[in-house]
Amino acid sequence: MFLGGLPFLLFVGALRKRNPATLLQDAQVRGFSYLFIASSLVVAAWLVIHNDYRVMDALRVSMFNIVSVVTTTGFGLEDFTAWGALPTTLFAFLMMAGACSGSTSGGIKIFRFQIAITLLNKQMMKLIHPSGVFVQRYNQRPVNDDIVRSVVAFGLMFFITIIAIAGGLSAMGLDPITSISGAVTAVANVGPGMGSVIGPTGNFAPLPDAAKWLLSLGMLMGRLEILTLLVLFFPAFWRR
Repeated sequence: MFLGGLPFLLFVGALRKRNPATLLQDAQVRGFSYLFIASSLVVAAWLVIHNDYRVMDALRVSMFNIVSVVTTTGFGLEDFTAWGALPTTLFAFLMMAGACSGSTSGGIKIFRFQIAITLLNKQMMKLIHPSGVFVQRYNQRPVNDDIVRSVVAFGLMFFITIIAIAGGLSAMGLDPITSISGAVTAVANVGPGMGSVIGPTGNFAPLPDAAKWLLSLGMLMGRLEILTLLVLFFPAFWRR
């Protein structure tokens, strides 16, 4: 699952150089690795302290569930929503985060978070030094404005889509946890949601047919990265 969350093109480069360590030279791979390790250790420590897990058991269940969620693989080892407030909150973020661009995972992708962080750093520096000129860089390369605009546009539409689908599910009588987590897991293509109905120990069978159609649309939009699908509804696209 972890390898499936890495950019596939980097595997080609590593095979050509016959040096797997070159994978770690990529900023996105390092960011994904840090996120996975840090999240696993935090959840494992919580399970040991609050849920009386043994250390190895805590590491096993936390790492398996986290790598499954963040790579949007769809497996579940235990009901992570029953572990407590902190793990549930962390998993809610990981469901949206996704792994690397160019991988099998869905979600927002680590790349976009890193671009957003570099943009935030640039804006903070502009506030400190209004007359300064700062070049936004990623992987030691300058980031052009087109990439920044695409990241902002995708992030905006990602959350708008989740809000719209969650609102539709709520209008069908589903509870808030099922509605919100169902929208997130559909758009991010994660698999399990949260709560007693669609959580890791449940499934989507009890949902109304209309909810399943709406979630199917959300999964399709998320898999096509939303903007790719939405552009089909603009008349200008067909006049080209």
